[in-house]
Amino acid sequence: MNICRTLAVILLIVGATFSLHAQPVNVQQFQNTRQAQQFQQPLTGLQTATNAPELYPAESTDVGPQRILRLNPRPDYFDVFFDSQLFYSDNANYAEGSARIHSSVAVNTVQAAFTPPDFQLGPGRFAPAVGYISQWYNYGNSQISSLDFNAQTAFVSGRYTYNNWQFGLGGNYTRLLNQSDYEQTYDEFLPALTAQRLFPVGENFLFVVGNQVDYHFTSVPATPGTTTEINNRFDDAVSLAMSWQLTRQIILQPYYRFQYSNYRYNTLQNSDRNDYLNSFGITLAGYVNHNVSVRAFVNYNIKRSDDPYTPAYQEFNGGVGGTLNFNF
Repeated sequence: MNICRTLAVILLIVGATFSLHAQPVNVQQFQNTRQAQQFQQPLTGLQTATNAPELYPAESTDVGPQRILRLNPRPDYFDVFFDSQLFYSDNANYAEGSARIHSSVAVNTVQAAFTPPDFQLGPGRFAPAVGYISQWYNYGNSQISSLDFNAQTAFVSGRYTYNNWQFGLGGNYTRLLNQSDYEQTYDEFLPALTAQRLFPVGENFLFVVGNQVDYHFTSVPATPGTTTEINNRFDDAVSLAMSWQLTRQIILQPYYRFQYSNYRYNTLQNSDRNDYLNSFGITLAGYVNHNVSVRAFVNYNIKRSDDPYTPAYQEFNGGVGGTLNFNF
């Protein structure tokens, strides 16, 4: 009996060690924040042919609303984007029970993109984009401030719009680096295919149903006994979002998103792994002027996994943000 208990304890310790390697906190923070940001960007309005800003043009991780009704051609070729947000998380380390760590999280974003005007292609219009984005993630709690990191992403994408349908195909390369010494801790290549249907209701309401499929080709630093590709996975995400124009400059945007992920390896690398992530959120956003927007937001995430060494977690976020966007 004692031998069995000893083996069980050893297995738990080994599993926990692999789990830390397979589930880096900064990777989860980066991916959850990027997914939430797509629903936090304010819309310019719900009138026909107006444009809605996004974290970066045709971001490959998006399934939320990006354009309103149809693309609106403009002579600008470049977008420069600055964004800053500060939010509170009741589970900044994505743990269970008493292991949860509360913290404020600051995320600052700078991006530059080449976005030539969309053009007629068959019955619809096509909009290409290529660019680079850098983000800085900083924790307010000293218990995890050593995990502060920087995310750098290069992306290319194309979006095709026909009537109230939109289809996107793109890819990006991202790497995460520690802020202490800028040592790379994770990198991935992410090709993605998206489709969404817009349902305008009058001039003040817009419903968007979206779906995205993608695959993460990933790499983490080598550790004895663990593959560097342990985070490789396939995602299928479905979302439902609504935009309600309360006034000419204020927009309310609730959303729901469900993501199924199939990992090639589980923590012990003896099988695959299936994760289920439910996300709910609401954003109140408005324009100060043509280039400046502000927002307040809350969101809630619930994650489950069939891997016993992958923590199931619940996480609440709430905060504020501001954006500067220039086109020329």
